[in-house]
Amino acid sequence: MRAAGTRRGLIVAAWVLAVAGGCRGSEGAVASALINTGIAMGSAAVERAGGGCYAACPSGTTCDSATGYCLALPCRGQCRSDERCVESGVSERCEALALPEGGLDVRPAVSTSDVPRKAPEPSP
Repeated sequence: MRAAGTRRGLIVAAWVLAVAGGCRGSEGAVASALINTGIAMGSAAVERAGGGCYAACPSGTTCDSATGYCLALPCRGQCRSDERCVESGVSERCEALALPEGGLDVRPAVSTSDVPRKAPEPSP
C-alpha cells in the first residue's frame, strides 16, 4: 500500500516537472496553472470526502455517491410527475401514466389555434 502512494507521488512530481519544463509562455503562466490545478484537485477531494461528486452535476444528471460521478437521469429528468420515461431502442420519451380508472391522461399541447378568440364586439 505504501509503494502505491510513493509511486503516485512520483508520477505527480514527474507530471509537474514535464509541464513546467515543456511550457514556454508568459512569465508566471505555468505557476498560475499549477496553483489553479492544485486548488481544483483539493476542492474535488474535499467534495468527494463529504460524499459528493468530484464536480458539480449539470441538470439532467444526479450524483452517484458510491462512485463520485454524475449519472444521467431517465429522459434527462424532463418528464412531469404524471409521466414516466420509456426507453425504446436508443431513444427515450415521456409517456403519460395510467389513471386509476384505467384510462390515460391525454392532454395535448396547447397550440395557437386552440387559444380561445375574443368574441366580436357589436358595432354601434
